[in-house]
Amino acid sequence: MQPIQEGDLRPVKTLTKSFFRAVNPHLDADEFEEKWRAAMKSPLRFMRSFPQAWHVDLLDVPRSKVPGGRCLCFGDAHPENFGFVTFEEGPRYVFNDLDDAGTGLAALDALRYFTTLRLLLDAAKVTEGLVELYEDIVQGNEPPRELSAAMIPDIAASDAHELAKWTDGEAFRFDEPGLKLSRVHADTGQQLVEALGGLASNAHLQMIEVARRAREGGGSGGLDRYYVLAREERREGLRLLELKETTHAATSWSNFLHEEEGRLDHAKASIWRGLTAPYHVEVQVGRTVYLLRDRLGRASFDLEHLGKRDLRAVLEVQVSILARQHAASFADLDLRALDDWLKASLDVTAERWSKAHDDARG
Repeated sequence: MQPIQEGDLRPVKTLTKSFFRAVNPHLDADEFEEKWRAAMKSPLRFMRSFPQAWHVDLLDVPRSKVPGGRCLCFGDAHPENFGFVTFEEGPRYVFNDLDDAGTGLAALDALRYFTTLRLLLDAAKVTEGLVELYEDIVQGNEPPRELSAAMIPDIAASDAHELAKWTDGEAFRFDEPGLKLSRVHADTGQQLVEALGGLASNAHLQMIEVARRAREGGGSGGLDRYYVLAREERREGLRLLELKETTHAATSWSNFLHEEEGRLDHAKASIWRGLTAPYHVEVQVGRTVYLLRDRLGRASFDLEHLGKRDLRAVLEVQVSILARQHAASFADLDLRALDDWLKASLDVTAERWSKAHDDARG
């Protein structure tokens, strides 16, 4: 397996602001400028903010240099896109952001994860050990890792914290500037409530209030986002739902912007393995399609504040989830050199994105 080399890619100087603007056509000029400023925080934030760019940048790599085949990929694989989701079957630790999932090359999906991991940890030895674990699990030489019961967080406490952050228990906290919540025009609120009408009646939801949330950073920075506060007859307490504007999944940029029909349903079935998440569906409001999802029943680890042992345990579980998703794509290959391919290739991509970030900051 020949690793990806810098010569397989366009010169890093071509990763200009204009390039990143071109792969974010869904944003207007002001929205892009806000997202660009937010992305300057670090090389990792820069890479996370533009998942589309990752896929376009690698289009020049010869297919002969990418081992394995295609599968349903995460698309925006990075360590902070994993967390607990409460499914109808109970809480599970999963890859939790399906916005950019779609068909792609498994090896490049893994490479993105390990590149972001290198930028997060800045510790080559730790990353290399996890790459070796990935190869071992893909080959079936090691069992997938699981979180210990002691590490599973109190999701009810997380829900209480989430509600207290955004609401006073009865209404949204519009007076907190850091939350960036604003009231919606009556017509907009009515459109959103009507779009949720069928779902609301099926789930016995009573809408209380709708708020708009501004968000500049991250891969979905600049996209419209609304929060819906509601009550549900079949359970006590409040529901906090989110409507997030959708755009082309990042994986589609490596597929001539083609997305298969039912992409989200396919992603849920493949990545969540038959688990059912309440409300995780697409909703059309006028000409815009939004992803509706539950803000509650979720929890995640603050990776930067975990101790070394706990961090290692969490990352091993993430690598296990990644390997399980990709394993079938490598079924017919001799994988004894897969970890060497990943290590050498991510040396190139991690340096490339660090340099692109430095250039962007000027």
